[in-house]
Amino acid sequence: MEKIGVVKSLEGELALVEIRRVSACGENCSSCKGGCSPTQVYVKAKNHVNASVGQYVKLYSESKTVMKAAFLVYIVPLFSLFLGIMIGMTVSSYFNYEDYKELLGIGVGFVFLVMSYIFLNRRDKKLKTEIVITDIIS
Repeated sequence: MEKIGVVKSLEGELALVEIRRVSACGENCSSCKGGCSPTQVYVKAKNHVNASVGQYVKLYSESKTVMKAAFLVYIVPLFSLFLGIMIGMTVSSYFNYEDYKELLGIGVGFVFLVMSYIFLNRRDKKLKTEIVITDIIS
């Protein structure tokens, strides 16, 4: 996957790059009248081409890495929530808390959901450094 961005700051071997997020309508707001405003995303990328602040650069990340990140962000929390609900309901049945079966299931499900976000937060730090600046655009 390739994107174009602007270098905002340098931190040793890494560069903080601002990427303009493209909306689903292709930034043609007059056609969809959705009122969306373009937002920026900031990523840290390995600066092997010695880009300086203010330069436009081309960023590259493997599609495999992008797909792995999408899987982690969307599927892991959902799976954790459902797994927690099933475990909570099973444990409540085992300890004869039939009246609170759903409540305990939801409680354990949310605990698992929070644990998945903590896992993703730690994993995210590793994924961010796999973005590389490949070229300086003049």
